[in-house]
Amino acid sequence: MRKSFFVFTLSLLLLIMMAGSATAADFGLGLYDSHGLCLSGKYNLSRELAAQALLSSDSLGLRGVYKLANDANYNIFGYGEFGFVDNENLAVGAGVGLEFFVFKALNVKELSRLGFSLDFGLNILPSTGFAFGGGLHYYF
Repeated sequence: MRKSFFVFTLSLLLLIMMAGSATAADFGLGLYDSHGLCLSGKYNLSRELAAQALLSSDSLGLRGVYKLANDANYNIFGYGEFGFVDNENLAVGAGVGLEFFVFKALNVKELSRLGFSLDFGLNILPSTGFAFGGGLHYYF
């Protein structure tokens, strides 16, 4: 338990420091759930590419995101991910998803940077199977 708390605290500190160096709407912080609830940080490297870090008590992952369609109110993306599950098993997967900004479309200025995402993917390791996921990010 102490090790997980230390890793979580250190990761959160690094995410906050990264947010300070990001420009407007380049960094998103939120929650994501596929196999378990994760803290998620997303950093837009360019208009088409983003990196997403996922951290929970028993997993750590990194996701590369390529935006296939980029609109003001939604993004359709493909992703590849790798990481560790149960702090020892290698995890690899790929899939497609949709991120949408409902409040931006409804012209609610205060929540216009809140994005909701849904994705569907294929897990390759540690076992083969389909995965559904979803989450939310607030972009700073």
